[in-house]
Amino acid sequence: MLPGAVPLSIAAFLAIAPVDPTGLDLDADGLDPDAIEAGLRVRVGDELDRWSISVEHESANRYRVELRRAGSAPDRRTVTLEGPTDEDRSRELAATLALIIDEADEADGADALGAEHHEPSALELPIGFVALEGHVGLGPPRNLDPALGLGLGGGMWLLDDHLQPRARVGWSHSWAGPLEVHQIHVGLGIAGGLPVGRFWFGALVLPAFKWTYARQVRSASAWLGGGEVSLIAQYRRRHFVVGLRTGIETSFPAPRAAGTREVIRWGHVRWLTVIEVGFGAG
Repeated sequence: MLPGAVPLSIAAFLAIAPVDPTGLDLDADGLDPDAIEAGLRVRVGDELDRWSISVEHESANRYRVELRRAGSAPDRRTVTLEGPTDEDRSRELAATLALIIDEADEADGADALGAEHHEPSALELPIGFVALEGHVGLGPPRNLDPALGLGLGGGMWLLDDHLQPRARVGWSHSWAGPLEVHQIHVGLGIAGGLPVGRFWFGALVLPAFKWTYARQVRSASAWLGGGEVSLIAQYRRRHFVVGLRTGIETSFPAPRAAGTREVIRWGHVRWLTVIEVGFGAG
């Protein structure tokens, strides 16, 4: 064997020798490192492999410890051990280090649980609503006989808030001198749209049946068909919904009421604006 071969072999062996995977440096005056590691293994098991721990003797029975885990800042503390022997102090230190590790794991679990429960609910939205409606109708274009009314409507959001089935019942009223026209309408339709945060924008098609009643010197009534085609903008809170609809209202045949001197024409197509304010549910 050539001179120097043995030292080179030893150096090569040391270079490739496995390093302690736990990163434990527990050798300090007055302590038994093997007893500390054994005590930690009993208390925290394989969790110990995620930690790097070093212990330094400061003075008398005081020791400085540093615990570090990948991706987190080191935790440095000074502990005082009361045990009279190396074994007693080692057992006491193992219990202290295990408690620190358990506290860190519990804090991580609480953070993960908090993120799971609170992050998705940061935007709490209703899945349905019931709203009181107020509306204004004008038309036909040559005779803008206005009509005012109230209604009750409701709906719910489906398919990731892209679809909104709706129902509506309402009353409209128009007058010219002693001539009055009343209308009760019931409709069922569907809207499609897009949620944007707390807002929802879409378009509505709502067919309706209508009963119209006119009165001056004598009374008359008629059944009509028609509906509403409008654009919708809604703002939603968990228990509150406010919305605006604007579009056209259709009637077939066109309502027309004639008195002794006055005439009210609603026409086949009227411009319609609806404000809705209601309660969200779900």
